[in-house]
Amino acid sequence: MALLAPACARAPVRPTRSPDAPQPPAPEAVAAGKIDYARYCESCHGLEGDGRGPSARQLDPRPRDFTRGLYEWRSTPSGTLPVDSDLARTIRRGLYHRGMPRWNALSRGEVRHLVAYLEHFSPLFSTDPRGAPIVVPAETAESSGSLARGRRLYAIACASCHGPKGRGDGPSARDLRDDWGRPDPPFDLTSGPPPCGGRDEDLFRVLMTGLNGTPMPSYAASGLTSGQVWDLVHFVRSLRESHPRG
Repeated sequence: MALLAPACARAPVRPTRSPDAPQPPAPEAVAAGKIDYARYCESCHGLEGDGRGPSARQLDPRPRDFTRGLYEWRSTPSGTLPVDSDLARTIRRGLYHRGMPRWNALSRGEVRHLVAYLEHFSPLFSTDPRGAPIVVPAETAESSGSLARGRRLYAIACASCHGPKGRGDGPSARDLRDDWGRPDPPFDLTSGPPPCGGRDEDLFRVLMTGLNGTPMPSYAASGLTSGQVWDLVHFVRSLRESHPRG
């Protein structure tokens, strides 16, 4: 098993180009999304989309800076731009444990226009192509063997940041910083669903795409098979189920 260094020990990956054509947001969609952005997003993400709205100082972690094109929650490979459906999913579902609420009241058209407005803040959407969404394979069966294999993988690749019991208190946790130089402590895996959602496919996706702008990279090049990634997903989920809170 050609597993690389622990995830949080590696430097964040920044957007890179690919040979496909860029897909800049449509000007008419950008114009239509401006009103909803001012109504729902500007107070946190700021007039310029830089994460410096009047409410930003009260939030931890700070709101996303859209100007750099670095998005954590994507279906696309590490270092690439998200597709529109990634941003739409975050708008509709929100982010657990974050200041980002669900905006279920928005229609599909309003969400589509809002996505375009968010993308217009970064020039990368006009110069760089989007990443190709990863394919999440069929989940393998959870079993005592799967959990045992996942436990071993977790000890190698995750425990130094997330801690041996998943509480976000590993030996490297205090030193982690995001691309803006701010402290970026690892998520407490026992505290409930991670920000991306609690479904197994959500966890698989994060492990394979990483979180752009953060110390959490992708395992896509680690040499793990999809079965091994599912083993790790099963064990990570068991940490939450073994430590119910609330």
